[in-house]
Amino acid sequence: MTEPAAADGVPAAPRLGLVLVVALVARLAIFPFAENKHGDAPMRALIAERLVLDPAAAHDPRAYCQFGPLHATLMRAFIAVDGVVPRSSRALSLVAGLLVFVPFMRLATRIAGARRAELAALGLAVSPLHVQASTTAASEALYLLLFVAMLERLTAALADPEARVGRFVVAGALASLAAVTRYDAWFSIPAAAVAAWWVRPPLVSRAQLATGLCAFLAAAAVLPAAWISWCAVATHDPFFFAHYIEADHAQLAAAAVARWGPVVARLRQLGIWALSFVAAMTPPLALGALIAWRRRARLELDRPALRVALAVGLAPVALYLAQGLLRLRFEPLPRFAIVPGALLLPLAAAAVPHARLAAARAAVPLAAVAFAAVAYLVAMAGAGAGGRVWGGAESMGALTRLDAEDRAVATYLRAHRQPHERVMLEPLAFAEIAIAEEARVPETESMSLTVTRTPRATVAETRLATGARWFAAYDHPGGWIERLPDWPRDALAFGHWRLFKR
Repeated sequence: MTEPAAADGVPAAPRLGLVLVVALVARLAIFPFAENKHGDAPMRALIAERLVLDPAAAHDPRAYCQFGPLHATLMRAFIAVDGVVPRSSRALSLVAGLLVFVPFMRLATRIAGARRAELAALGLAVSPLHVQASTTAASEALYLLLFVAMLERLTAALADPEARVGRFVVAGALASLAAVTRYDAWFSIPAAAVAAWWVRPPLVSRAQLATGLCAFLAAAAVLPAAWISWCAVATHDPFFFAHYIEADHAQLAAAAVARWGPVVARLRQLGIWALSFVAAMTPPLALGALIAWRRRARLELDRPALRVALAVGLAPVALYLAQGLLRLRFEPLPRFAIVPGALLLPLAAAAVPHARLAAARAAVPLAAVAFAAVAYLVAMAGAGAGGRVWGGAESMGALTRLDAEDRAVATYLRAHRQPHERVMLEPLAFAEIAIAEEARVPETESMSLTVTRTPRATVAETRLATGARWFAAYDHPGGWIERLPDWPRDALAFGHWRLFKR
């Protein structure tokens, strides 16, 4: 028996308020303790802070590094009131991480019905990865909001017998915004058009659908085309950001191959993807997605909407898998599973029998908390004994915090560095970016981010070349402390970090 439908074809709305309360409590519980550590969170915060300190920098696309410009642009409004809004670099993510439940609930209700939509939304509310994205300065929370809103409007247009062009245009405008937030959308938008054409609802004529999809693609192309044109004029390389991203992932993948060999490196990628989907969906609903896929023919679902959602969400993953497994030129990161994992949640919820929905609503939050706790404990294991078992597990959990020694360096710099004194931090697994952001060292005054990541032959020569007053290096074999003969023996010690002012 189908559920009663509203005017736009969406069944009666489930309890959005209850889901929002759970989502708000989960995020507010983590927000005061979370720090910009994993993903691109600290670098994105530094970029936004630079745009506030030097508004003229926003006129050069290179100021946004390899990232889409929308996220940093919107963050500026929050960072500009720093001191009034505490932890302002992460406030945009918190807002976006809560707003997403409005379009997500409508989309999930359209796909799987109101009761299953509530369970799917609950899975997103307690998703360890989405909680992490909502409490740090990463771009995924904003991107998921725009992406789900786009998909909700597109599926609404497909459910419209008249296929009104306005809905397609709104969906395209949201897709355009998503495309200048994260570049995953550049693969998903064409996949959305192809999938929508492939699953054409019987009440919509081919001519109507063709007109609507052309309007969708035209609206979606506006901001990406403007971004490419701006990059071409300013840098003479319209895809400089793509070249940077490709080289970065190829370097990370090469390091993994050098460490484990090609066979284990490929198996490792599959393991990371599998755990990432569990972290994005919660363990019960990740298992539910596998069960639902096997039983999909017997489930009551809006199949056109589901097929479009899965095609759009999984298109980037397919490309990343091909790059990673076939070419060994891609390094998967857990946060890449947030969007496809979210879009799989309605399918996963549909696999839960009606009689077990109450039990599932209790099991999903408990399993999410357990997974997040295990991820954090695994990440911390061995921290004080000379080497962690797997520090990367933290990037799959809800809470991300700087290592104690990294925070100690940042705290000292924040307390003792005078305005405009430049800092040189040894690059070490991107920890220097998190330290610079936590220490409130602007991007333009962090020399290893803007001038060079390799010092000269001595500290003195490096200081002359960079103008750095503060130097921090990590005590490890082959590091700066060994390489620079005039590194002072009386440098301050913070764990393995050594810090001094010249």
